[in-house]
Amino acid sequence: MSVLKRLLGEWRLTMSHVAVPEQITGTQRYEPVLGGAFLLLRFTYDRPDFPDALALITEERVHYFDVRGVTRVFEVECFEDRWTLLNLDEAFSQRYTARFVGPDEVHFVGEASHDSGASWQPDFEMTLQRVT
Repeated sequence: MSVLKRLLGEWRLTMSHVAVPEQITGTQRYEPVLGGAFLLLRFTYDRPDFPDALALITEERVHYFDVRGVTRVFEVECFEDRWTLLNLDEAFSQRYTARFVGPDEVHFVGEASHDSGASWQPDFEMTLQRVT
């Protein structure tokens, strides 16, 4: 989990999302759990219409859970400077690429698909800035 350990700590997020015209802000916190076997990610948004969430992360998968009762499993690929996530589903698929921009910044690009990944549309762009 060496690449993902770079995420440990608290991050301030700024996101542009296709569903809303204004920027979305919030925090993400990554911490090791169960003896370091997983990273626990806590999402908190400053908008009540964006769902707070938890995720358990390994270098192979992300198990996502949010306050709406939504659960998703993403396949993960890790590289030295980035990682990718992919969830293929008939109704709503997602894929993300996250890149480290130095030790204290991460940039995400997300896409969505409504046809099991046959075509993709922009979904969001997000930047994380390390707080602690």
